[in-house]
Amino acid sequence: MEAVHAKILGKRIRVSLGILMLGMFLVLTILPMLGVLVYGYSRNEASALANLDRQVTRNMSQTVMASAGMIETVGHVVAVVADSAAMSPVYFKSNLGGQVLWRSLKAANQIDAIYVSLENGFHRVVSRIDADRRKSDDQIPETANWHSSYIDEFSAGDNRARHREFFETWGGESLATYSVLTDLDIRKLPHYIEARDAGRLAIGEPSMNPDTGFRVISLGFPIIRSGKFIGFVGANMTLSNISDYLDNNRISENSTTIIYDGLGNLIASSDLRLLNTGRKGAITSGVASIDDLSIRESYELRHLARTSSYVFEDSEGRQLSIREMPFPDRFRKDWRVLSVASTGDFVGELIRTNQEMAAITGLLIVFLSAIILLLANRLRRAVNHLVVEFSNIGEFNLTDTHMLDSIVRELDTLDHSKEKMKLSLRSFGRYVPTDLVRKLIISGEEAKLGGVRRRMTIYFSDIANFTAISEKLTPEEIFDEMGDYFTLMRDSLSKNHGTVDKYIGDGILALFNAPIETPDHEVAACLAAIDGQKLLAEDRIQREAAGRPLFHARIGLDVGEVLVGNIGTADRFSYTVIGDTVNLASRLESLCKFYGTSIMGSEALRDATGDRFEWRFLDRASVVGRTASTRIFELMGEKGQVDPERLAYRDAYEEAITCYMNGEFDEASRRFMDLSQGNPTDLAVGIMARRARKLRHSPPEEEWTGVYVHTKK
Repeated sequence: MEAVHAKILGKRIRVSLGILMLGMFLVLTILPMLGVLVYGYSRNEASALANLDRQVTRNMSQTVMASAGMIETVGHVVAVVADSAAMSPVYFKSNLGGQVLWRSLKAANQIDAIYVSLENGFHRVVSRIDADRRKSDDQIPETANWHSSYIDEFSAGDNRARHREFFETWGGESLATYSVLTDLDIRKLPHYIEARDAGRLAIGEPSMNPDTGFRVISLGFPIIRSGKFIGFVGANMTLSNISDYLDNNRISENSTTIIYDGLGNLIASSDLRLLNTGRKGAITSGVASIDDLSIRESYELRHLARTSSYVFEDSEGRQLSIREMPFPDRFRKDWRVLSVASTGDFVGELIRTNQEMAAITGLLIVFLSAIILLLANRLRRAVNHLVVEFSNIGEFNLTDTHMLDSIVRELDTLDHSKEKMKLSLRSFGRYVPTDLVRKLIISGEEAKLGGVRRRMTIYFSDIANFTAISEKLTPEEIFDEMGDYFTLMRDSLSKNHGTVDKYIGDGILALFNAPIETPDHEVAACLAAIDGQKLLAEDRIQREAAGRPLFHARIGLDVGEVLVGNIGTADRFSYTVIGDTVNLASRLESLCKFYGTSIMGSEALRDATGDRFEWRFLDRASVVGRTASTRIFELMGEKGQVDPERLAYRDAYEEAITCYMNGEFDEASRRFMDLSQGNPTDLAVGIMARRARKLRHSPPEEEWTGVYVHTKK
């Protein structure tokens, strides 16, 4: 940025042009601005209070909808489970029914427990286990997170019992099980009776969970089978979720929002201190008797705030704005929301600022301020344009922009020089990896010979049968077709943060984790290979319709430590990688043709990607140029995206190759032959079938390792 220089006490300081012009503007126009602000104080205050009313109304509506929505979500869950229970009540008498309840419990975090209760007395429940619930029962294991239990039917008589089981991880090993006699009759619960009599969702009154000390509300939905009521599905919802929502969505810093019922009982509050924390007794005391004086006074005046916000001054001298809103009729509960906010949160700062600025007076320097503002604005726009442009160049952002239209000759010349610089850098970026150029420009350092060791994923690809394809095309057609192919493959690499190092004939060498470090670069490289093959498959459909040559790519991947950096001479060098990982990736790409695969990866890459992808173990091989052998794999696709039939075929192949590696050549030959007959196009199966058949007749003399030595690249 252009700067103004001055010498003070022998030291040079730099002041940006923007700050200099801003300082002039503040000095010469501050007094008129203060006058305008003081004049508009009353209107600003009125506007702020109007905005407060809009904010309060909007926030109240959102609170009502969100709170009701939490409960309605639970209602939808129990309704779905009730439909399932109606179709097969017996299903819920097995452990499979517990699995359905657990999944339903997981569907809504606000559900504390969910259960199915039948008229015959059978009752199955799944609940969460937290610290409070563990304290309530010393038979609950310390590491338990889930609880499942069922109660026998009434027909069990005096032997009717509750059978409990605890898990740390659902579906894992049971931590503890025990049974205890019980005479519990769920049919006596209020929400059971209401669901049975009304034939619809029943929402009980809030109560205190004696096990956890949390406020809960119970919901129930009838199970109707063949037109007959046979039981219900119930759920306990923790009301603390609603209080947390109120706390996280306050209208202002000092505001309070409460929910209460028609009897004045406090249901939830954004101020958790207002809630009764006792473990026994009533859910809470009435709103009219809580300790907060402002809330009590607001509650007494709530009838004045039912159509719009009402502002009053409480006994402590604070100006408060209150608003009350009921829950929708479909909720079938007489619940209401009351919001109490201090107007000082919205207009207090405005009042203080205007009072301070109103004390500052002075003469209006209109003419001079207008001239300075006009000149500063025109100069600022021109300089800012160049500042933004050169900042973008410094970040290697070379997008086209409009030219600067300035009457200042020096600025116009600088803008034209800038455009020439961008054109040159764009051209340079087509020869060198863009990330490398960006890194050099941002660092401001000159490129030097040398490299660094870094763990990277290497990507090699080329076109299958390219020689045969190119024989049918003119040189110009080859250039055009290759340009389209490279663009498509580059898009899949760029999308997954890969850097094209170089194009080698019809091949591509791409790097992951350099020059810019990329988290999970192993996964990114696999995704790039998969995306590239998908794009090629789509492209082949269009090419076939247009009568153009069809491109099939072979891709090899490996991960490991390599040397990456600038290699060459002092006056000319290239950014590239060197190392055994590069060689193995290249060999794996070549082996795709031998095994008839599209994407091959090393064992190191397979292990580094965890369970993100599906792989097929092809062979243990020693490739040309390497003495060590390695397990090689075919990358089939992302986990969950591969056809189950392909996975079953993969598993059968790997079972066969396990026999082969164990020296069980008879069994391996039989398995490979069966697979080959079912899928004769799989070259890998055919190769392994021939090897196993040969070794069955001529067993290896030396100790068997299963390594196949490739003699061709």
